[in-house]
Amino acid sequence: GKDAAMLNPIRLFFGFTGRIGWLAYWLGLLVVVAASPFSWGAIFSRDPFHEAVRLTRDTGAVGLAWSLALLVPLAALNTKRLHDLGQSGLLGLLFYLPAAITAAAFFTGWRPEMEHALWYTQLIAWWFGAAGLWVLVRLGFYRGTRGENKYGPARR
Repeated sequence: GKDAAMLNPIRLFFGFTGRIGWLAYWLGLLVVVAASPFSWGAIFSRDPFHEAVRLTRDTGAVGLAWSLALLVPLAALNTKRLHDLGQSGLLGLLFYLPAAITAAAFFTGWRPEMEHALWYTQLIAWWFGAAGLWVLVRLGFYRGTRGENKYGPARR
């Protein structure tokens, strides 16, 4: 059968409970990437945060707000896909940590006390960048747990 979340876009993009299979994950991910004014620049940039800053200047506050709003559907997709694999959706938060530290440094004016945090951010970003590829493979291609798990019934 079809993935029930795919039949309900509001649940797919804004619900944080239940499970989705890899097909719903990829289709949802494509929609989010296509909808973001920053996606293409960030995907092909060596420094996604600075690329986002440049694009913010080009698209203004509306473009930035739109892209930040798209973090909700992205987090919902990741959470439900992690649930399908029997993992907590909170694991997905780890991948926002480097960006959050960099943004905090940027918005506080790159003060000297932030330099130490930025060094760790680069280390964390490198690790999560390398691990991120594995996570994308895991979320995007691995079969979820068979049958029911603690996050709900299988959605295949």
